[in-house]
Amino acid sequence: MSTRVVPGITDVPGGAWDRLVGPDGFYTTHRWLHGLHHAFGPDRVLVAEDRDGGLLGGLPTWPGEHDGSGLFDLPGVLPAATADWLWLGARRATRNELVGRARPVLRALLDHALALAREEGRAGLVMPYLPTRHALLLAAAHPRAQALLHSADAVLPIPPGGLEAHLAALPRRDRGRRRWEERAARDAGVEVDWRPFTPDLEADAVRLITQNRSRHGGTADEGWMRRVFAGQRAAGLLADAHACVATRDGRPRAILVCYGRGDRLHARYFGFDYARSRPAGEYFLLWHQVPLRHAAEAGFRRCHLGVSAWRGKVRRGAVLSPLAAVVLPLDGLTRTARRAAEHNAGAVRAWRALAPGRPGAYSPEWDLWGR
Repeated sequence: MSTRVVPGITDVPGGAWDRLVGPDGFYTTHRWLHGLHHAFGPDRVLVAEDRDGGLLGGLPTWPGEHDGSGLFDLPGVLPAATADWLWLGARRATRNELVGRARPVLRALLDHALALAREEGRAGLVMPYLPTRHALLLAAAHPRAQALLHSADAVLPIPPGGLEAHLAALPRRDRGRRRWEERAARDAGVEVDWRPFTPDLEADAVRLITQNRSRHGGTADEGWMRRVFAGQRAAGLLADAHACVATRDGRPRAILVCYGRGDRLHARYFGFDYARSRPAGEYFLLWHQVPLRHAAEAGFRRCHLGVSAWRGKVRRGAVLSPLAAVVLPLDGLTRTARRAAEHNAGAVRAWRALAPGRPGAYSPEWDLWGR
């Protein structure tokens, strides 16, 4: 086995790469990375190959960034927010997965990444937003790597019966509130639709999503989202994109752009017209009721709702799954094993306090991190 660095994902065969990606690893697929390549330029990829050149594993890298969203600051995880780390995984991904999971392959990739970080004067390696199994596998591949909880993925199970089957399974109080929300939005003149993300939607999507990003610390430049969609179009991603659209008075007021892979749906970009409208319940209609009503008919069985508004999503039936960052400094440890265990146990307690009295809101993986 050997490892090497390639300039970008376009230097790796797509079929060989995607065969190593699991069913929930959409943001690690070749097409997603290809879209980022088109939008923002190439990010280096570490690859491990057998003696015949067959792909055994891969590790995307990117420089990292700090913006007003705080998604990539990782307070309490990285020892110094100002340090320059080599980031592993997809650019700005809030759910990473491993590409290849054999321990010798992961160790070889980490060793090469460490050498790269040392050459560039970085503090070490960090791979955030990993689900439990992937975080523990990666941490076990190197004696100094540590997996530290820092977020949670909200996942909405989609029953074959769609929205009505989902509502029937909710507690009576939650079910009543969800029906009231739908009536209130309808009385406010909100109409919702589920449709393919076609070119005629793009201008409104860019405008609405940029307003939401700006409101939460992102850029107010619409060119950023235009680059994203142009890159995704070039990579073929938009062929599997869906839009949940809310209109009032004949104008799009809110949009949620989702991407399908297999029977998984990934909700990625939400936008709202804050410049012209006040919210009338569109956010949770698009994140919850529209996918449930229509995604079941399209064959989807799980919807990844991302890393925000956890309480509201739990009240609507989402299940929280832990996400961890694997941290590997150039030398030594960021903390002792005891302190790492205390960090994770404290994180579990804090997350369980988010939805007390709702044991079904937590996936079984939380038990692997301590109590």
